[in-house]
Amino acid sequence: MRRCNNCFEEYSEEYELCPHCGYADGAATGEIFYLYPGLLLGGRYSVGQVLGFGGFGITYKAWDSKLRSVVAVKEYYPSGLANRAPGTKNVILFAQNRVKEYNHGLTRFLDEARNMAKFSSCRNIVNIYEYFEENNTAYLVMEYLDGITLGDFLKDNTLEPDDCIDIIRQVTSALREVHGQGVLHRDVSPDNIFICTNGAVKLIDFGAARFAADEDKLLTIILKPGFAPPEQYERVNVQGPWTDIYALGATLYYMATGVKPEESTNRKIQDNLPPPHVINAGIPVNISNTIMKALAVDRHMRFNTVEDFEKGLLGSKKVSTLAQEKKARKRRRLMGVIAAMLAVTAGASVFALTYNKQREEETLPDATIELRYARGGDAAADSSKEAALSAIAAAFRSTFPNVEIAIVGYGAGEYTGANGEDASGENAAVLFESSGLDDAVTADALDISDVIGDTEKADCWFLGKYSGFADGKKIPLGFTAPAVYVNTTLADPEDGGVSDISGAGQSLDEFLSERSPSYLGGTPEFFEVQAALPGRYRLLRLDMGEIPAEFADTWSLAPCGNDAQKAAKRFLRYMLSDNAQDYLHLRRHSGALPLNKRVLTTYCEVYTDFTGFFDNIDRYTIRE
Repeated sequence: MRRCNNCFEEYSEEYELCPHCGYADGAATGEIFYLYPGLLLGGRYSVGQVLGFGGFGITYKAWDSKLRSVVAVKEYYPSGLANRAPGTKNVILFAQNRVKEYNHGLTRFLDEARNMAKFSSCRNIVNIYEYFEENNTAYLVMEYLDGITLGDFLKDNTLEPDDCIDIIRQVTSALREVHGQGVLHRDVSPDNIFICTNGAVKLIDFGAARFAADEDKLLTIILKPGFAPPEQYERVNVQGPWTDIYALGATLYYMATGVKPEESTNRKIQDNLPPPHVINAGIPVNISNTIMKALAVDRHMRFNTVEDFEKGLLGSKKVSTLAQEKKARKRRRLMGVIAAMLAVTAGASVFALTYNKQREEETLPDATIELRYARGGDAAADSSKEAALSAIAAAFRSTFPNVEIAIVGYGAGEYTGANGEDASGENAAVLFESSGLDDAVTADALDISDVIGDTEKADCWFLGKYSGFADGKKIPLGFTAPAVYVNTTLADPEDGGVSDISGAGQSLDEFLSERSPSYLGGTPEFFEVQAALPGRYRLLRLDMGEIPAEFADTWSLAPCGNDAQKAAKRFLRYMLSDNAQDYLHLRRHSGALPLNKRVLTTYCEVYTDFTGFFDNIDRYTIRE
């Protein structure tokens, strides 16, 4: 008998091909960058067929020659950063200037291994055997699971309510262990719940896991739309067991109804999510209420622990509807206020006047804002822009919950003017992206130059020179600068890439297709060049006395009432803050650069091609 190097099943030596998987010794399988079947890792693990490939890793079926058993081996292999020659094991980088980015991902990968290893004794969490670094990357060895993910199962199957509860209870068992160690999973979803052929249910993929004690630190935004609560869209936030409880409730909602819950950031604007029993009459009302409580947009309305969530599912704890609970809480707060008022002395009136004045400065009137952003025709880019605006709106409303914000995209030529067509009342405002729009289109827009105050001028580059272009009717949120791109494989290395910048090619297509050694363009093309010529380009600043830059990503405000104006201007000011600029430019390849000084510094640290690019930034002259 012989053992197949691909699936590790045994078969008779009389066969040339494995009768189980059709593999012939020496043949490659799948993508050319996959490890070839039979290659040895860690001195004991023989690589076999690929079980899965994602953006950051490849998972292989493998044979443990020491224990003579099948295992799963996950390899850190970030798509777009890594490569390898066919038949070899060493991982190489496309570009050496992205080593920092690669190493950051490698650290996260090893963090996942350490987080999962804590729970090897839990029957509902995939067991980790070991992890090690080799071949310029790292590997995670875990138990081999025979079965299917819940997400794949639900594509072709439906579940009865009792079956849904049985599966979710096994996940809550896993989360009890996880939360008990002070760890948050942060990525509970059908794709990360595995149903084994023996009936066991396993929680997998701890790549996003973090300690709850890190709640006050900057947290990487890793989430699955529809299954993530609003707090996961913010880098500085308060996350806890309630974060996983939301994802658990969203997963159960999807299992029971077949419908994925609406994005939580949209629900913060207007929550129309129907209870599960409205979609599926076979779901008991108490279970439906339990799911909706877990899915509460306000984290304070959710269950505090998975134990409480499970009690609701089992009926040992009666769960009211969110509307009933809000009413009860409001009544309790009112009683508290009355009691406090009875204890107030006459002298407190002076304090009240002072307090109300301060409070007025910190609050906004009830208002509705419609954000109209320009769609560029690229579905992925448009989706990224809408997601960034949704996250910014959600963060803003966490401070000003009485301001409703709707986000609407419009195509080229669709926006005809700032005529307030949707600003039908005193409390309605239309903030629209006016980049590229003719001044005639914004002729009726409001003067919003007062948005930029001393704070914004101190925190942002160039706003001290802002005089209010288009009569103060456009506010910039970013800027662009000229840049020279050099193909390092085509240019003459003797002169550092370009002998005469004025002679640099003017066609981006020619440069990207490697028919021109250089291109005189601007910073908006950076990500396109990076994707087309990984490791084969250099970014150069124009070598001249004064460097022209230009405001970009401008917004305008259509005519509206005073309350709406106040809310819209406050939102525009927030768009220049650290958090909003991070969403707009750092996390999303917007093409514009952050005006915010702190975010621009971080931007240059993340995208190291810009290191030193803005030294002596005062040399830049800004065009409006």
